[in-house]
Amino acid sequence: MMMNSDEPLQRRGSTNQVVSANGKPLLVIVQGSDIDAMIDIGLEALGGLRRVIGNHKQVVLKPNTNQRDPFPSITAPETIRAVARHCREAGTEQIIVHEDHKQELDPYYEPAELPGIDIDISYSHDASQYVLVEYHRWHGDVDATEALGNMKESEIRGPANGLRSDFKKTDGPRIRVARTLQQAPVIINLPVLKRHMEGKITSALKNHVGSVYGPHRWIAHAMAQKNHDYFDRKIAEFASAVRPELTITDVRSIQAVFGPFRIPETKIIDNVNHLIITGDMVAADVVALDLMKKYDNTFTAKMEAIVRRQHEYAEELGIGTSDLSKLEVIQLKV
Repeated sequence: MMMNSDEPLQRRGSTNQVVSANGKPLLVIVQGSDIDAMIDIGLEALGGLRRVIGNHKQVVLKPNTNQRDPFPSITAPETIRAVARHCREAGTEQIIVHEDHKQELDPYYEPAELPGIDIDISYSHDASQYVLVEYHRWHGDVDATEALGNMKESEIRGPANGLRSDFKKTDGPRIRVARTLQQAPVIINLPVLKRHMEGKITSALKNHVGSVYGPHRWIAHAMAQKNHDYFDRKIAEFASAVRPELTITDVRSIQAVFGPFRIPETKIIDNVNHLIITGDMVAADVVALDLMKKYDNTFTAKMEAIVRRQHEYAEELGIGTSDLSKLEVIQLKV
């Protein structure tokens, strides 16, 4: 393992700027099935994307690209296109879709699916594609040997397998963030809603596991098997390293029972027909959690407690609130 000699940068982004005239954070919830119409009415209620983008000419879209399976396992290309249309109308000249890749490097999206949009790939094993960022409230990684501990070969599964390879070590309260994201003037987070083996759900916060250098997440997944609190804190820290300007969660369908990839037991629940738009990732995930509880009867109270602990850590880091009474909630149907 190579030693870290980078000079750390400050975090990108800021506190939530998507607020109402009286200063309350805005939360728009749209019910419908036509994603173009849902995006249109939702962003109009928000005041339009120009208020988010300002005079910036570049926007980076951060979809969920964890698997090769279609929506809701990954963000739907029609959702990306609908958001990109509004970006252009707001004056954006370059739209980039950031894809996180763990193994193969061929894009998840075909260029023909996303006309006029650049596709940027970060390979999670390559430290040179990530920028070192420091924030004093982060706890830093435990050592890989501690994460693996006395685990047997058969117990080292999924992302934790990466810890058996050489990688660039990160010391102190620092996280390596994908270069494209760290340098982006505006990020729009485009998560889905699905189950996850360790995180219990994947949505707005956990979408940023795909925004950071591989070893951070490999250590977190290994630790989850013996100290889930460590994993839950990391979900919040990774999201706080990116701080997107806006989150748009497409919950027209849900991946239930099992995720993030699909197995025979996985159940795809259609006609959920919700879209969540807000600058507050925690609030977005509170709404998403309620939808998962409503539609997935295998989602337990123990799972809910784990997700709420992730919300608590995110609140401590100042990236949102789980108290929806503190937001101005706008509910629409189309």
